[in-house]
Amino acid sequence: MPIATIPPLRLFHPEDATTVARLNDMASGGVLFNIWTKATGEDGDPWEQGRLQQIDQVNSGWVVIVLDQGNGVEAVLMGQPHTKEPVSTEGVDPIWVPLMELENLVPGSWCINVIATLPEYRGKGHAAMLVKQAEALARDGRHASLALVVADENVGAIRLYHNCGFSQVARRPMVKGDWDGPGGDWILMLKPLQDN
Repeated sequence: MPIATIPPLRLFHPEDATTVARLNDMASGGVLFNIWTKATGEDGDPWEQGRLQQIDQVNSGWVVIVLDQGNGVEAVLMGQPHTKEPVSTEGVDPIWVPLMELENLVPGSWCINVIATLPEYRGKGHAAMLVKQAEALARDGRHASLALVVADENVGAIRLYHNCGFSQVARRPMVKGDWDGPGGDWILMLKPLQDN
């Protein structure tokens, strides 16, 4: 099904990948840069690894929508429908296991994986606009709910999501390993879409 967007929202273009990688890493609290650094080794370029990952995710079916008012990407929404069956965590890097466990609690939901805005564009309503876009995608796909996972320290995002109709339904302790990012728990938030 084609995805409809209204400016300033538009679908991801490959040339957006560098900025989207930065936004994706910001949303993860730096965990992605940690993973990209390990993947590329001492002589590699973790940001190039991140750039390529954004393109791979789009090619594998992720929905990536950017907010662009004519001067490049200011904010991004990344997401996808969650499978109806639980996803196995066997063999997965332990850092991802709590996130996967939380998403497995909401089978069939449309999951927001990333909403992030560049610091210089915050406070302009970009995130709320992207949440509305995600809700439209979930409703178009006839999903019963919209779900996301957020770090417990990200109180501004949690407040935004509460204001958009999400409620906390579960939480899991973060697994940090050699990542020293902020927060102690991942929080699963859910917005039921009753009329689907």
